[in-house]
Amino acid sequence: MAQGHALDGSPAIEAIGLGVRYSGREAVRNVDLIIGRGEAVALVGRNGAGKSSLLRAISGLENSSGQVIVHGEHCHHGAVLAPVAYVPQRSSARWDLPLSVQEVVVAGCRARGGRWRRPTSADRARAIQAMKIFRIDELRDSTIGNLSGGQAQRVLLARAFAQQPKVLLLDEPFAGLDSASADSLSTAIKDVCSSGMTVLCAMHELAIARSVFPRTIAMDVCIIGDGPTSEVLDPRGIERIFVRGAAPVSAVDRT
Repeated sequence: MAQGHALDGSPAIEAIGLGVRYSGREAVRNVDLIIGRGEAVALVGRNGAGKSSLLRAISGLENSSGQVIVHGEHCHHGAVLAPVAYVPQRSSARWDLPLSVQEVVVAGCRARGGRWRRPTSADRARAIQAMKIFRIDELRDSTIGNLSGGQAQRVLLARAFAQQPKVLLLDEPFAGLDSASADSLSTAIKDVCSSGMTVLCAMHELAIARSVFPRTIAMDVCIIGDGPTSEVLDPRGIERIFVRGAAPVSAVDRT
């Protein structure tokens, strides 16, 4: 068993034998993991190690084999019953649309109620709360195409947060951010985890993983390490994760 059972016995995320293939190529192989409610977990590995595919499979956006259970609900091929918000890499979003920050965040409130549903006063209130949490409330009327990289990333996070998810899946949110933006984003992630939300974050920034995420999962198609970040990302662990042909990281006991 992996780490992370909630006190009531129901974890936030459970994957059993999870696999993803693309045209016969294995991107994720036989992943078993358990992540508890309120955990902040870094997901690390080389480019092509399967991190994004794993996040998309958990979120229901990628066809997969095996099982995914989120807050006790079985999810399969897009039928996610429990609130899960997936934040893709910033480069995959459209920033050339003539939309304000507030319009983008409010759109997150409609994600679970139907694309064409008109926003309600409750939607707007949730959007304002999300913008305050991610420190972009002063940018609410700004056009998204005029934002810096750090501001744009926080808009994506606020939009996801406005969905009121129980699980937040982040794909390389720190990529390309300057130090000040990364620090601001780190603080925001700590804040949402302290509120009880579960965060699984794919990333390459090992110093940030050490300072923000108590637990780290290392991938190379399958899980090759899982445990306290200080152990998984010690010097020997880093070599094993990022150097092909090195011996796998020894996973900690997952009882």
